[in-house]
Amino acid sequence: MLSPITITKQSPFLGDECVLCKNPFAPGDEIVVCPEDSSRHHTHCWRAHGNKCAAYGCRGQGEIETESAAREAAPPRNSPPNPEPDANVNGRIQRTANRFGCGQGCLLVGIAIAIIFFSIGCFGLWAIADYIMLEVLGWQYRVPEAGLVLPQIVLLLAL
Repeated sequence: MLSPITITKQSPFLGDECVLCKNPFAPGDEIVVCPEDSSRHHTHCWRAHGNKCAAYGCRGQGEIETESAAREAAPPRNSPPNPEPDANVNGRIQRTANRFGCGQGCLLVGIAIAIIFFSIGCFGLWAIADYIMLEVLGWQYRVPEAGLVLPQIVLLLAL
């Protein structure tokens, strides 16, 4: 649940713009601060946008706390506070792990593409040099393999 903030003349948000409607905040306006990126919205703009942040790329969302819900949710003063597991921390860790997983995949694909380009580049340079030496310069630098392989094997076996 998000708590609305009422803008006063001393408010640090006075004069800032709403992310959705781009109107400046005036004294008496109720605003909501996004829990993800801390962007500020008018409460009616937040609700009109489906209780989600209107900033590009932000996934912040949440219901706006009403006064009756705040009174119902407040524990009695005599009871000790109940420790609740911090779901936001676990959710944040999970989202970070997912982002890192995508980064790992992109890194591996990038390395694979670099290896492929490097291999093609090396083979391409060799092929160009081979063509120039054989066809342009007329250098017969290669030894005919078919005629020499069998005699070399016979010589090696004879020794």
